[in-house]
Amino acid sequence: MTWKISDGRLDYLVVFVDVDGVPVPVGALTFQGKRSRQSFFTYARSWLSRPNRFALAPTGLPPRTRSIPSAPHETLLPFEDAAPDGWGRGVLQKAFPNQNFGIAEYLAASGDNRTGWFRFGRSPEDGPEQWIPDSAKIELSGTIDLDALTVAIEAADQGEPTKSDIMMLYRSSSDIGGARPKARIHHEGREWIAKFSTWGDRFDEPRVEALCLSLAKAAGIEVPAHKVISLGRKSVLLVERFDRGLAQQRKGYISAGTLLNSPASAYRTNFSYFDIAQGARTAGIEPCEDTLFQRLLFNAMIHNTDDHLRNHAFIGDRTSWRLSPVFDIVPQRHEHMVLSPLPGGGTTPDPIAILPTWRNFGINQERAEQIISDMADAFANIEEHLDRHEVSTRDREVLAPIMPHAFNFPAEMASIRRQALRP
Repeated sequence: MTWKISDGRLDYLVVFVDVDGVPVPVGALTFQGKRSRQSFFTYARSWLSRPNRFALAPTGLPPRTRSIPSAPHETLLPFEDAAPDGWGRGVLQKAFPNQNFGIAEYLAASGDNRTGWFRFGRSPEDGPEQWIPDSAKIELSGTIDLDALTVAIEAADQGEPTKSDIMMLYRSSSDIGGARPKARIHHEGREWIAKFSTWGDRFDEPRVEALCLSLAKAAGIEVPAHKVISLGRKSVLLVERFDRGLAQQRKGYISAGTLLNSPASAYRTNFSYFDIAQGARTAGIEPCEDTLFQRLLFNAMIHNTDDHLRNHAFIGDRTSWRLSPVFDIVPQRHEHMVLSPLPGGGTTPDPIAILPTWRNFGINQERAEQIISDMADAFANIEEHLDRHEVSTRDREVLAPIMPHAFNFPAEMASIRRQALRP
């Protein structure tokens, strides 16, 4: 069976998920329109009749026999979370410059090791597979050498990739979310996302992100395994994939944007951390008010103002969904956070102003004291974390004014303790 295509655009994709390690067709996406496209998802009857079927997402994909329209979005948001983002889309556009890409083409042309458990193909019988635009002859297999990959990413970042650079990136980076350079790699028997620096960075971002992940872990926040490796004079951050389980079983994945029906294009938003917590509870996700308040406070401490809805996510298995480990936590120069603590609240990353909201998140005083104490201990040892990740003296000087709350101890934490528990 061939791919269903009209005017160079894909009209039809079969959606699969793995059950006991075997890909099973769960339904199909049908795309309509030319300039402004929309899609319909229809569950396979075989999936709806399975006694061991499970929810494909906690919201947005209710099990029913009627087709589910995507309007006003191009596709249903749980599937959008499975598509590549800025960096991956750029790789695909370089690999296939003559292709007109929309969400259908991004889903089909990107690799089969994407985030989450959705897989795509042209027919139920053929199983998941990758669509190659333009009938191009491309070798999809091959070992990814990390040194060569670093060279390819640097060339692409500077706008001068060779054909071999593009093909290497196509095999390793075309199915990854996020705007910055990154790639999937297999390292020491485990699956990682490798994150690289880019030309506009004001500091060694891989090392600083590792610093922030380590501080978060010390503060009691769940983080993925991570480490920094050096390739020549370049630093690369390796973050273990949390959307894979033992034996690399795929886990479900949705962003907080999908939970709140906000598309990826809506970066700025009126939503809050409290809205995410309430949305999770409504969707039957494991309650996470406590954890979201903790992350809110931590983001304010490190001045992470890139806390948009796609930088918060939920992972699931057959029986339940929960908040994912924290990711993409890096100090930013923007003056305001994307999400407010509470609906209608301010977005200044000021931990002193944020602390009194712990009551709104339903946290008792004992737990509030513990969160503050853990955070105080973590940031009191920031120099040890800086040394462990070999953050340079120059970068420390750059970071200090960007994230002043993190560097001003113990006076800052003493103030936080007093303010937090004031009646």
